[in-house]
Amino acid sequence: MIPLYDINAVRGSSIITYAIIAINVAVFVIFELPLILTGNVLWLNEFIKQYGLVPYFVVNGLRLYTLATHMWIHASIEHIAGNMLFLHIFGDNVEYVLGKKKFLLFYLLSGLGAVVFHLASIALAPGSTLNPYLMQNPWMTPAVGASGAISGVLAAYMLFFPHAQVMTLVFLPYPLLIPVPAVAFIGFWFLYQLLMGTWSLSGVPTGVAWWAHVGGFLTGAALAYLLADRDRIKSLRLRARYVIAI
Repeated sequence: MIPLYDINAVRGSSIITYAIIAINVAVFVIFELPLILTGNVLWLNEFIKQYGLVPYFVVNGLRLYTLATHMWIHASIEHIAGNMLFLHIFGDNVEYVLGKKKFLLFYLLSGLGAVVFHLASIALAPGSTLNPYLMQNPWMTPAVGASGAISGVLAAYMLFFPHAQVMTLVFLPYPLLIPVPAVAFIGFWFLYQLLMGTWSLSGVPTGVAWWAHVGGFLTGAALAYLLADRDRIKSLRLRARYVIAI
């Protein structure tokens, strides 16, 4: 399922959302896209290793700056396109509820929560060891992308606007555009991350930090109501339901 846009009466200023998107795109275009287009895989890998989050270094108190930098780096055009699409669709509504400063704080904390779950999942994997010289060692595999933080945004959106409609492109097998309630779309997305994350604990490499997605989502769910005005949420929900009903 590919979300294209949402039907939600709650719209407002989304400066932070689009600033985050702009920074991610700028980093990708300036530092990574030239390497991808020229086929310079060696330098691209070095860039990702230097600024991506390598679990081995972080747990040993090294390269702690990557706790922040990894959220702004993406491994491919498809990677950044998917992440920014989700942030574009769901971020503005959550920002409107939380306000600019709280939304930025919420976004960053969700990303850090994702890191905690990612590190824990590696530690719990079969045969996990901090030996940095093993081949295909997950402790030495850099994690990059904004998906952990965006997962928190998805959780907040689902809690704030469960009845909002997400216009979704599905293939049955031909393309079809259908409205899906946010609680169903995001709930299905989360269950898929949880299922794949559980599978990854078997030790089978998947190339995706599934538990970062789960961790970002759970962190966002925990923070959403702590940072939001509940009375405001109730009034916004009523407005959203009214517009959807029309």
